[in-house]
Amino acid sequence: MRSTNGRNNILRSARDTFASKGFDGASIRDIAQAAGLSLSALYYYFPSKQEALYELVHTAYMWYIDHSRAVIADVADDPTEQLVVAVRYLARYRMENVSVSTVLLRDTERLTGDNAVRVKDVQREARDIMGEIVQSGIDSGAFTVTSAQLATRAIHSICNSLSLWYRPTGDLTPDDIERDFTQYSLRILGIDPTKTELDRLLDLPVNQAGMLDFISDTKA
Repeated sequence: MRSTNGRNNILRSARDTFASKGFDGASIRDIAQAAGLSLSALYYYFPSKQEALYELVHTAYMWYIDHSRAVIADVADDPTEQLVVAVRYLARYRMENVSVSTVLLRDTERLTGDNAVRVKDVQREARDIMGEIVQSGIDSGAFTVTSAQLATRAIHSICNSLSLWYRPTGDLTPDDIERDFTQYSLRILGIDPTKTELDRLLDLPVNQAGMLDFISDTKA
């Protein structure tokens, strides 16, 4: 792997360029200019726009998978608690990474060939994190839905929508959104917690470090 700082600089530039222009509207020259590099210097890291998109998308998914699993491992072996921290982490991830989430949800389908195949594998792994919890809750009787797949898709749809409308300058705070999205997700699964129980679930630990920008310029 080449220099992490140089790679992250280009990935930040690719993220911002793809988010503002879309994959089809962006050029490799746009990414180079945003990174403050010549085309030849950019090619040292990524030979094409396609490769830059693949690296950005794959890195984002792997970050989410690793940190989401770590967050879940910090709570008890209880599907309700695991579901709550998984939802809270996903919602926070979307709010902290609006630009890259926009690219993930809009431009991933522009990947081709082996890049598309590899990313589909990590997409499936990312979806299965929530899906496995939902299925576990169904099997134990904690959740009353009949289709883990549909319930998981519904929960993901709620959280993924944040990249479309959430902005830090809006009226709703991240805490407000996290609380309401947690409640919506539980209701999808047939659980309507009391205020006391919801407060307890919202007090469960969720590692804040995992919500930070995974290509932050402060990372070594």
